[in-house]
Amino acid sequence: MSSQEVINSIKLENIKLGCDTFLGFDNQQNSYSIKNNVLTKKSHTKQFEYNNLSLGKITNVDFQNPLEIIIFYKNFNTVVLLDNQLNEIKKIDFNLKSTPVTLEAVALSSQNQIWIYDSISSKIGLYNVNTDTFKWISTTLENAISYYESDYTHFYWTDINLNLYRISIYGTIEKLGNLPKFDAIQFTKNGNSIYKTDDKLYYYNLTSKSSSKIAIDEKIISKFFFRDGILSIFTQNEITNYKIILP
Repeated sequence: MSSQEVINSIKLENIKLGCDTFLGFDNQQNSYSIKNNVLTKKSHTKQFEYNNLSLGKITNVDFQNPLEIIIFYKNFNTVVLLDNQLNEIKKIDFNLKSTPVTLEAVALSSQNQIWIYDSISSKIGLYNVNTDTFKWISTTLENAISYYESDYTHFYWTDINLNLYRISIYGTIEKLGNLPKFDAIQFTKNGNSIYKTDDKLYYYNLTSKSSSKIAIDEKIISKFFFRDGILSIFTQNEITNYKIILP
């Protein structure tokens, strides 16, 4: 790993947040967190909660579209769709499908679809929440998915060998490159990323294959989240927001 430069940060504010897991902020500055397996959405003036304890532990929450939030309950092979006030719109139990599917990854896509990755077939597909139908768009993946993110048109993932791929809604798969070892990671754009290792944060440029350390005050990082130039660090019931400019 080559650290060519340090990315400086400007500390903006500290926000108290008592939770087990801080998830991040949506494009309207609402924060999302989990405490005692209850999802909380918080704005400056309002707070909403959703819990469904019968479905076990929350595995993943996708809030890139605040009007259609997706909760994935892996242990029960179930996906729940919520509106912007965390009211349940729809619950999809994949155990009841005619074709057996064991979900390992779920994320929002476009045109009323969600990305799914099935560990039985090792394929990526698109599930239409309106018609309750799905189509496989990838061939069998050689290695299992270890981390994933999505936007409306692409699904990004890393495998156990730290290879980074993306697939389009039309099924085109591209290998984008290889990533450094990380404890946690978030993609920024063009396959670049911010990652954590040994409680330090780095920015990784996929093209130049170089890492730059991000200078922050925190010595212990429970969780980090980046959006619109703001890097949020969660530790000990508090979020610290930093302004950073990525190269």
